[in-house]
Amino acid sequence: MKQLRKMFETAESEDRGLTSREIAAVINSIPAEERMARTEILAAVNGEGGADSPEVRDAIASTLRAMEMRAADSREDRDRADWENEVRSLTNRSGIAAMPTGGKGFREDADEWRGLLPSLNEYRALISEGVPGDGGYTVPDQISTKYIDALKANSTFLRGLPAESIIPFTSDTLSVPQLVSSTGADYAAEGQPIPAGQMVWGEVKFTAKKIGEIQWCSTEVLEDSALDLRRIIADNLLRDASLKFDADAFTGSGANPIKGVVSQGITTTLGAGKVTVTYDDLADAVARIEATNGRPSVVWASTDMAAALRKEKASGSGIYQGGQPTDSPASTAWGLPILVSSFLAPKTVVVADASRIVVGVRRTAQVKVSEDARFDVDQVGFKLTMRMAGVSLAEPASVQIVKAAVS
Repeated sequence: MKQLRKMFETAESEDRGLTSREIAAVINSIPAEERMARTEILAAVNGEGGADSPEVRDAIASTLRAMEMRAADSREDRDRADWENEVRSLTNRSGIAAMPTGGKGFREDADEWRGLLPSLNEYRALISEGVPGDGGYTVPDQISTKYIDALKANSTFLRGLPAESIIPFTSDTLSVPQLVSSTGADYAAEGQPIPAGQMVWGEVKFTAKKIGEIQWCSTEVLEDSALDLRRIIADNLLRDASLKFDADAFTGSGANPIKGVVSQGITTTLGAGKVTVTYDDLADAVARIEATNGRPSVVWASTDMAAALRKEKASGSGIYQGGQPTDSPASTAWGLPILVSSFLAPKTVVVADASRIVVGVRRTAQVKVSEDARFDVDQVGFKLTMRMAGVSLAEPASVQIVKAAVS
């Protein structure tokens, strides 16, 4: 079609009709099913004006434009039929009776389409995802699998763990086997029996605990806002859930649904006068983990101790240990990342071998949307739930808690 347009533009600029070769190119470009267009063009060429007049040229161009419009309408009808067939297939598999009711101007992003979702808001996502997965209808598989990444990004605790420490499980209880001790390795002479070792295994079980929140929003606010409020509300729900998990993962005691690492690790309280934790204190904590063949990998610090580390100066030099204030603030200690959490008690720093920490995920975060719960006041409900199991340490020495003295 680009070549045809260029041909017509050239003829128009020269104020002439079409040559016999150009007319042949036009006719050959017309699909066989467009017999009407072929007939109209041949009639115009064989008419009184002749093929070489500008009027006949314009008549042929008008016929081609009408043909293109018919082709576009036909494509739109086919696309609409494909969408409806796919939705019908999905609804048949999931037992949902709703189907799109858009008219001739139906668009994928039209309001009538959005109102058909099982959540009555985000059914469009299903079309590219197939059968709804673990996240339900508003969180199809592709998005649901990413929610644990989003949860990790919002959680200071989870950011400090390697991926293999976050374990999905499928029952109501997470069973974490623990190697208590292992002995028996020794040298073996050629041809002599290899000594038999002995492993003692223990087990820790955790029950999945649900974290949830509901937020309400009027339909007027959702309709009139220039922002993507649905995404903003979902992100805020996820952030709230992440913070709630962080609170227990760090400092939860036996009375909390999740017992935190501070309750399970080994605590060292600095002597009188040591009102801040220093890099030297972190070096000692690293050494204590290494003494048990651990591999320190992360430092979690309370907000006040993170500030103290940034401001620590080399003795007698006035030079900041963590770099100059105009540079990036101290983000590592002895090669370990320093992550700051307001959920750690003041004057507290945690050094850990994160590979020895296990967190169970029974169900990743799900965001559900309901238009019906508050039908009488025309409010939309947004609900997030997730189920997490406890925090387990392979051995207490893997987590070293350092507390500064109270001034």
